[in-house]
Amino acid sequence: LGLDGTGVVVANMDTGVDWRHPALVTKYRGYSGHAPAVHYGNWHVSTGEPYLYPGDGDGHGTHTMGTMVGDDGAGGRVGVAPGAQWIAVKLFANDGYTYESWIHDAFQWVMAPEGDPALAPDVVNNSWGNDAGSDTRFRNDVKALRAAGILPVFSAGNRGPGQGTIGSPGSYTEVLAVGALDQEGAVASFS
Repeated sequence: LGLDGTGVVVANMDTGVDWRHPALVTKYRGYSGHAPAVHYGNWHVSTGEPYLYPGDGDGHGTHTMGTMVGDDGAGGRVGVAPGAQWIAVKLFANDGYTYESWIHDAFQWVMAPEGDPALAPDVVNNSWGNDAGSDTRFRNDVKALRAAGILPVFSAGNRGPGQGTIGSPGSYTEVLAVGALDQEGAVASFS
């Protein structure tokens, strides 16, 4: 595996991803460049919305995917792992809400896209959670990801800074929690 993420597949469980975004399209695992894209095993909608291919009615998931793998091939490298490929689950409806059943469905799909564990990603990013660090509703899902060899990454939350401000699932010992820094490299006022 390369330092730039080459050979790694990342997923996000978010609002979806605009797969045709210029900084993301060639990084999509379903992109072939010549033939039609293959969305089967690379894209899943837990919300029931009629997305046949990766789309994002909110923009948040596209933003977070750009942070992970964004690279337009013309010097517009913004992602931390521009050599990685991506897949995605639309877990939040365009109106910004989700249900526990959709979240559980998304976890299940990520572990075995279309029922095939060989299609599972190496890492799954989740830029969502709640302020209650003690909430364990998704702990078994996270443990299942770890047992499947998938690293779950979660937002630390936006309630900080300070001790005891990490929300769940970012608070689980099984995840890598990520916060934010400001321009000076200090913990951001909200992180």
